[in-house]
Amino acid sequence: MTCSQNWIQLVSTNLLEEAGKATFWNRMTMKNIKQYCILIIFFLFCGLPTSTSAVSCKELNTPEKIKSFMKESHQSNPLLRKNVSLGLILDVCEGKVCRSKSKRAAQKEILRIQKLGNKRRIFAEKGPNAPRCVIKRGGRQFVCSSCGIVSNESCRSFPSDGSTIFPGTNIDSSDFSFTAGDTKDIKCSKMKNPKFFKIETLINVESGEKGKAYDKVQSYYDKKKEVPIMVNFFAEKVLRKVYRFFPKYYTKVGEKWISTVMRVRTTQGNEKKFIFETLTHIQKKNGKLKLYLDLSADPDLKNVHPESLFSTD
Repeated sequence: MTCSQNWIQLVSTNLLEEAGKATFWNRMTMKNIKQYCILIIFFLFCGLPTSTSAVSCKELNTPEKIKSFMKESHQSNPLLRKNVSLGLILDVCEGKVCRSKSKRAAQKEILRIQKLGNKRRIFAEKGPNAPRCVIKRGGRQFVCSSCGIVSNESCRSFPSDGSTIFPGTNIDSSDFSFTAGDTKDIKCSKMKNPKFFKIETLINVESGEKGKAYDKVQSYYDKKKEVPIMVNFFAEKVLRKVYRFFPKYYTKVGEKWISTVMRVRTTQGNEKKFIFETLTHIQKKNGKLKLYLDLSADPDLKNVHPESLFSTD
């Protein structure tokens, strides 16, 4: 073979190798293009990933926005919701009893609570009041001496006194109605810890109610979860009641953050020197919280018509 023939063969071999490499990279390019196309189509349908949103005082820049935010955030308290079924461990004490673990344990109750609109059923499953239940329906209240998970027997009717206090506790749903009341001033402010912010509300109080009704509320919120962690109620500059919701005991149910532990203290100026305390825990069964934001989602109420839960016939 001549030199020219050798050179031609070498050039041909190099050209074939380059052609092979070009074909390979072309295939790789087409594969990558297909992958990018699939990703683009996915994001078009599902949306681009977004960073976790968090509310702040920058967004809460008007009284209306602040009140709307607080009203919505208070729905993280399951006892304030209008359609809910839950198991609740209730621990209530007053005065010196609060210092005795044995006395507190003896008073502890396990309750089954169902709410639907303006109807409410509280069944004492375990504890000193078991197996009684209290049913509130319209303008009447019924106390039944023998109840079960879905049954109410031996009921007596009483006119409802319109009380908003959870029986036997210092939990009062009307405490949180200040967001709809007449306010002198309401403002949002930052805190040293950037995870939280504070809202202070000054409430207009009738002259005859001064010293009895709350005139100031200081609320503290988790910025990321958009839920309360503490709400302080004052009357004439004296701290009267403190609601605490603990950040680590919030759980997500669907798209909602719900508080599973709450502590309420009635005070005379200092949270630590309280005169009455209510501590609540959402009950667990097999490691799962007994908390349902719709009556129909509670497996214990399967095939039970919601209205029958409040029947006293």
